Amino acid sequence: MGKARNLKKRVSSYFQKTVHSPRIRLMLSEVGGLDTTVVASENEALLLENNLIKSLKPRYNILFRDDKSYPLLRLSGHVYPRLMFHRGVAVAGDSFGPFPDSAAVRESIDIIQRVFRLRTCADSVFANRSRPCLLHAVRRCSAPCVNLISPSRYVADVAAARAFLRGDIKNISVNLSHDMEEAAKREEFETAAALRDCLRALTVVRAKHFSEDTHAPSADYIGVYHDGVAACVNVVMVRGGRRIGESRFFPENAAGNSEDETVTAFLLQHYRKITPPKKIFLREKPSAKELSAELTIVVARGEAKRRVAFAAENARHALTIKSTQKALRNARLLALAKRLQLSIPPKRMECFDISHSNGEETVAARVVFVDGLAIPAEYRKYKIITDGGGDTAAIGEAVRRCYRRAVAEKTSLPDLLLVDGGVGQVRAARNALRAVGDFPFPVMGVAKGPLRKVGEETLITESGEVMRWPASDPALHLIQEVRDEAHRFAVVGHRKRRDKKRGTSLLDCVDGIGRKKRRQLIVYFGGLNGVIAACEEELAKIEGIGGRLAERIYRMLH
Repeated sequence: MGKARNLKKRVSSYFQKTVHSPRIRLMLSEVGGLDTTVVASENEALLLENNLIKSLKPRYNILFRDDKSYPLLRLSGHVYPRLMFHRGVAVAGDSFGPFPDSAAVRESIDIIQRVFRLRTCADSVFANRSRPCLLHAVRRCSAPCVNLISPSRYVADVAAARAFLRGDIKNISVNLSHDMEEAAKREEFETAAALRDCLRALTVVRAKHFSEDTHAPSADYIGVYHDGVAACVNVVMVRGGRRIGESRFFPENAAGNSEDETVTAFLLQHYRKITPPKKIFLREKPSAKELSAELTIVVARGEAKRRVAFAAENARHALTIKSTQKALRNARLLALAKRLQLSIPPKRMECFDISHSNGEETVAARVVFVDGLAIPAEYRKYKIITDGGGDTAAIGEAVRRCYRRAVAEKTSLPDLLLVDGGVGQVRAARNALRAVGDFPFPVMGVAKGPLRKVGEETLITESGEVMRWPASDPALHLIQEVRDEAHRFAVVGHRKRRDKKRGTSLLDCVDGIGRKKRRQLIVYFGGLNGVIAACEEELAKIEGIGGRLAERIYRMLH
């Protein structure tokens, strides 16, 4: 996870010939895809990255070298609120930010002092002042500590400062412009110049972070992009004033529908499943009358309009990427059909792989790809029961069990079946299929190269023909992706079973032995080897064991 002004340079930097650190090499070996979010500025990207890292805690983002959170600017909840620098979780009162760095917060405090003259002193200082401090003398504080400003006037200044920090600077700018002109008419040129400087500073005092606003109500900002063929709905979620993320939805059968119809269908389906926020901001209000009265739909204005516009831009960006990826998958499928001389590209592909540790806890895995896209919901794992025969027998058992059930339940069958291995695995898979029924789809083996190097795979057909395709062939890239996913899924399944087995004791398999008695036996005999070496009479001496249970333990262990 990271940010960049130039994504091409940032991503390509990981694929240069430069030798990376072990951490980067490991990260690259586990990359499965990329997702991007467009924001208005580099500061927004930095702050959004910080929020995502803290919420998602990605494994490889370890470059933040301290545990400091981004700084906030806070208005306390006193009668005369104090303007202060704050780090950490927002507490009672109004918190604004986060800011990119502490310098931005201190600059904001400086500008607010000059424009709104709010106090910044500690409570202990404020409570014990008998005369104005130096900040009042340089026109940076209105001296509420000695009652030189009424509470109502100070509250008005606080409200103006709050509006400024929320980004509502239009009215403030108008008022400052008016005051500046009035001061110039009175020939108070120093005051007019100060107001002019404040007016200029209002537009550059801080890079307002659209991704974070601790004052916005819980709301969803929905942006839609429709290209006439497909659509994407992007929902930016703000809860408790904090942007918690965004979700992108790609509705099916969107071709020919208008944006209004797409939005209406989304609102009806999406908010039926979740509790809707207080407000839902859209570019335009949908025309449908069947929308629930529980949904508070608001046409975006001002800052909300900007958020909706960025949500729509990210929807366009996501749809473009999705369309590009779909085109790439189609090109790979066409290339594969051409290579295998198939009349049509294989719509559904399934692949089997075997994983074990020297024969221990052998697991077979099946993955499914439809139109070149993985369908994890249809993945399956099989605990191999067959003893001996190695991977060949395991492939045969898994294929037989899988398609026997497919026939019984009348589920979808593949257009192409892949198995990880050579001629033996291919023949085992075909023999297993013949034992179950008549399946017309072809079976192909994918054997790793002599050095298990990517791009040197050997492809084996049922007739025993061996094929080697160029490393740049898109058909081979598709085969590699399917095979690698099957391998990953098999390894994960095997490791879970292996770790579970190694984390249990043989004594757990004995009826009548629970956690307490198992502990008694281990402590008394000094370990499992001592329990195995003990005779029935010695086992029966343990409190709560008895003769019958001792006999069961002895028989189980021997």
